Amino acid sequence: MRNKRETDISRYTDKSADTGIITEKSESGVKRFFKGLGKFLLTAFTICFVALFIAGISLSIYIFTLASEPTGIDLKAKSLNQTSFIYIKDDETGEFKEYQTLYSTENRIWVDNQDIPQAMKDAVVAIEDKRFYEHNGVDWARTLSAVVNLATGEDTYGGSTITQQLIKNITDDNEVSINRKLREICKALKLEDEYTKDQILEAYLNVVNFGNNCQGVESAAQLYFDKSIKDCSIAECAAIAGITQNPSLWNPLVYPENNKERREIVINEMYDQGKITKSEYEQAMKESADMTFVGFQNTKEDDDDDDYVQNWYIDQVFYDLKEDLALYYNISEEAASEKLYTEGLKIYCAMDEEMQNYMEEAAQNIDKTYDSELQIGSVLMGFDGRVIATVGSSKKKTQALEWDRATHSSLQPGSSIKPVIVYPYAIDNKLLYYSSLVKDEPVENWKDVNGQLVSGPNNAYGSYYGDMLLPDAIEISSNATAVQTMNLIGGPSVAYEQAVTKMGFKKLSEEDAGNTGALSIGGMNGGVSVREMAAAYNYMGNGGLYYEPYTYYYVTDSEDNIIIDNRESVPKQAYSAETASIMNRLLSYNMTYTQLSHTGASYAKISGWDVIGKTGTTDYNKDSWFCGLSPYATLATWCGFDQPDSISDAGRTVAPKFFANVMGKYLEDKEQKEYNLSPNLVEAQYNPYTGLIVTTDNPSGKYIGYYTEDNMPAMGGYYDYNADNSNYSSDTSGGEWSGSGENSGSGENSGGSENSGGESSGSGENSGGESSGESSEPEGGGGESSTPEGGGEGGNTPEPAPEE
Repeated sequence: MRNKRETDISRYTDKSADTGIITEKSESGVKRFFKGLGKFLLTAFTICFVALFIAGISLSIYIFTLASEPTGIDLKAKSLNQTSFIYIKDDETGEFKEYQTLYSTENRIWVDNQDIPQAMKDAVVAIEDKRFYEHNGVDWARTLSAVVNLATGEDTYGGSTITQQLIKNITDDNEVSINRKLREICKALKLEDEYTKDQILEAYLNVVNFGNNCQGVESAAQLYFDKSIKDCSIAECAAIAGITQNPSLWNPLVYPENNKERREIVINEMYDQGKITKSEYEQAMKESADMTFVGFQNTKEDDDDDDYVQNWYIDQVFYDLKEDLALYYNISEEAASEKLYTEGLKIYCAMDEEMQNYMEEAAQNIDKTYDSELQIGSVLMGFDGRVIATVGSSKKKTQALEWDRATHSSLQPGSSIKPVIVYPYAIDNKLLYYSSLVKDEPVENWKDVNGQLVSGPNNAYGSYYGDMLLPDAIEISSNATAVQTMNLIGGPSVAYEQAVTKMGFKKLSEEDAGNTGALSIGGMNGGVSVREMAAAYNYMGNGGLYYEPYTYYYVTDSEDNIIIDNRESVPKQAYSAETASIMNRLLSYNMTYTQLSHTGASYAKISGWDVIGKTGTTDYNKDSWFCGLSPYATLATWCGFDQPDSISDAGRTVAPKFFANVMGKYLEDKEQKEYNLSPNLVEAQYNPYTGLIVTTDNPSGKYIGYYTEDNMPAMGGYYDYNADNSNYSSDTSGGEWSGSGENSGSGENSGGSENSGGESSGSGENSGGESSGESSEPEGGGGESSTPEGGGEGGNTPEPAPEE
């Protein structure tokens, strides 16, 4: 008996009868080819099948997501053309009270279904969607044809049913893409489930554009024929129906011959589809032959003498809601705006009425003695992102939706940006601590105003101290230390990522990601808004959190269903609570020991309150900022000109004085309280020269630092100071500076004595303001400014520090 091995071998061998030699069987080349081809085709088929399967699942998920989206269409509310209401909280009762209404003023007159003649309905169905009463919102044959046309780059309009066209008109979604067509299909199917054919057709005839700013058949009938739509003949209805597909081409007032050709096509379609009799057809064609139109003879001036102008806050509510509703419903902002005016929404506004009135009055009364056109933008914000009050101009408001300098303008923040990115990021990542020695030295390859690579940036005090402690670097607003810290944290790309992902900055340009000066000393190619700065400073009062700013608590539809709710918004953890608390105390040091020879921060002080903050001034004093906090709220303020120009000495004090005025008013009836600082901080007294810890037992005096156990300096003696190795000294009583060492100035005015300057930095050439940084030029020693992509000297004629 043959064993298994012999049997296996015998399958692949052949014994020659003549020689007895065993040889292997060989496959033919053709057989090998087809076997390989089969394997290849099987592999290719498997790959294609898996790819199609995955694509199918992805497409199904995408379509399911689209189908789950709200349509954003309320035909009932739209038919009623309902007024929307804004409510604010009553200060005494805490209950919401009606504050203002929003209503539409466009040329639209809604007419109910029973008042629309059958001829009008038949005309539009005949020319636009002859299977309207048969399909479920989508005419699949026409849609498939439209998709093919789209893929070949041809027009896709013919694929839309009346239901789809209604959606397109209401959502204002004009994107030419497969995605838009899928969105439209899903919404059309959903809309037909929610409303009857009569309701859909009624809405369509009332919202479609019939040319010359006529929205709906009633306003079209009154404009073109000076009569109501219910009194229009078949020919007149056909003339109106023919306009919708191309209101410019078939406008009867501009191109009467084009409209004649089009309306007669409509009449023919009505007859061919059995919607009118032969005699009606003949009469309509006869009337069409010499049809005339009325036009604009009934237009009259608006005699409304109401002089009410909505305030800056309500403007911002409108802008915020328009953006939020567009995002929520996946519609255009124009369509969202119409919803606001026509669908009976109820908006529960977050405005503090008393503070809003006070802030607007205060803005109109800023000191313009030497700056008649000085403008202001300011935002008062709670630590949860609630906008308490906002103002966008120093002039009295004359109309709704004016240009708002607090939210619309892209501005250069100067040194007010320093506490937002580089310093807290370095502390958060254990690269610096409260009393770190930071380098006050220039960096190489800094671009000057001419684009030349030089050593920079320059400090407004005209020198470099070599090393200084972080609290003093902030108080004197050193540009060089901020740039050195930018390099320490990993460069501008790291700072940019933090700014746009954690701190809510949306007006920066991508160039700022490679611009060392942008987020270190505030010289940007893009810019920031005042509201963004208020929201960014909030982290120092709320434990390191970033909240998206909001102007309304929540909004409901006409049936009181909540649409959008800001009351429980989830913040981002921008920095740790410990870092936020350390930066809070660093800015408290800045406010407590600030000197007029350095910055104007002292003007922002409020008696009896621990307020913190930072100034910012740009090259040539074209922008002036103060951003600060009290234990209750944040206030950011910008001052400057719409056409950038130098601000006077008095003008440079407006921003911090405005802070003291407005924040002081807000705190008037508030109970005293302290900031909610992290309990994990370690308080210690530090050496004012080395930054090393002197004692942690009962620290007192000026030099108290705040640390975490894993990020604090070593212990050192109080007098551990070598004048030969230190480039500055700090008077323990007054904090005045005098230079020493190689990098400092020499002589009486060097190194930033009382005559020394403050901050100065530049901006990119594409920015709204030419420059940024802090510039409080000293008497007899105006320092040069610095720019990231260019910049200029901080003033050829140095000016004294601002005085009251």
